[in-house]
Amino acid sequence: MLPVYRQPTFDSALVTQLLFGECYQINGLTSNRQWFRIFHEDTGTGGWVWAQLIKEITGEEYQNFLNQDYQIVTSPIAAIDYLGTQLYLLPGSRLHFSELELFNWQDHIGFTGTSRPHALKADREELCEIALRYLNAPFQAGGRSIFGLDPALGFGLIYSIGGYSWISGKIPGKSISSESALPGDLFIFRDLEKQESQFG
Repeated sequence: MLPVYRQPTFDSALVTQLLFGECYQINGLTSNRQWFRIFHEDTGTGGWVWAQLIKEITGEEYQNFLNQDYQIVTSPIAAIDYLGTQLYLLPGSRLHFSELELFNWQDHIGFTGTSRPHALKADREELCEIALRYLNAPFQAGGRSIFGLDPALGFGLIYSIGGYSWISGKIPGKSISSESALPGDLFIFRDLEKQESQFG
């Protein structure tokens, strides 16, 4: 998990957390080269990441990752053999392999856990199952895991695991009346004075 801070310091507020396999753009650097300013296109959020945690890739590799299908981890904890060590992954982590691979990728990379193709959209029942896994996650500002979840980021994570894109402020779907709401629908409470929304 990659912590993203509001300011380039560890005692700053946590803006979000990026999971294994999520890509981001680097668009700034502190003068002492200790912190990178990043932007995560999938969620529309950005902030500062400690330079020691950055894994740089080329612009071409970045575009390839954005344009290819991938597997998304669904099990509460998964493991992968990565660079000679076992790395534990949380739900929402990305494995940049598709179901169209010529070989069984799970056998070749040492993956333990469950995943689903991101290109496959979850139905209402599956989205509810994914959401229920986070039911007892404690609150953590900026959190995106079962160990600490920020509700403002949690719904985007749940929908991402289900194969949907959710950029901050651009919610997929359509408006319905509260009488026709079903399990899995989101209620959005807007405070017009503060220009803020809460989800439920």
